[in-house]
Amino acid sequence: MRLLAFLAFATAAAFAADPSTGKKLVFSDDFNGDALDASKWIVSGSKDVISFVKFGKESALRIGLKSGADMIQSNSVSTRGKFSQQYGYFEASMRMNATEGHTGIFRLASDDEKTAPSISLSFHASGKDRVNPWARATMESGMQDFRPEKPNPPMKSGDVSKKFHTYGFLWTEKAYTWYIDGKVIHKLERKEFTRPMNLTLTHRVLEEDRPKLNLKSLPDDVDIDWVKVWK
Repeated sequence: MRLLAFLAFATAAAFAADPSTGKKLVFSDDFNGDALDASKWIVSGSKDVISFVKFGKESALRIGLKSGADMIQSNSVSTRGKFSQQYGYFEASMRMNATEGHTGIFRLASDDEKTAPSISLSFHASGKDRVNPWARATMESGMQDFRPEKPNPPMKSGDVSKKFHTYGFLWTEKAYTWYIDGKVIHKLERKEFTRPMNLTLTHRVLEEDRPKLNLKSLPDDVDIDWVKVWK
């Protein structure tokens, strides 16, 4: 009887920990077509690297890299001007890049993010099984970054790029919480940033990262199975 009671309590606790519990699904895209839904997304960077790939009967959105002389680029799809929301739970199922020198990103930001006070939240996949939480605020005094005191440990070897994982942001009136596969990995308690935020999915190469990029490791794409937002 005690074991059953414990299991019931554990199940209830796990259910209660789900950040989407008690919320209504207000935005979603499962990318099961063969073209990007223009009513939901805009493309920045190269449109040539945006494609759809099949996984059995399902499909996913793929953001690649465009080959060039220097490879410096930022390719993304965003709901900017299409959908934004204040507070709620924002989640994406993604398969990130495996190697260094380029970055897969899931990001929330306000349309006017350069106007203080505003904040952007992100997951950065920097290769070698690392996906790090990050926040950057624009305040009257200037820009400030918020990161965990210690870097997030790498995930299981090869797991980040071989499997889809869920990456989520819970935004409340008091705090921001980052989740990977339903587990809290970082929390930032701030309440002065209230502007609605849109979603952006990015694959980029920055100038400072370019020396680490091994062209022989490409293609090493970022795939998105679905995106969901609850209010």
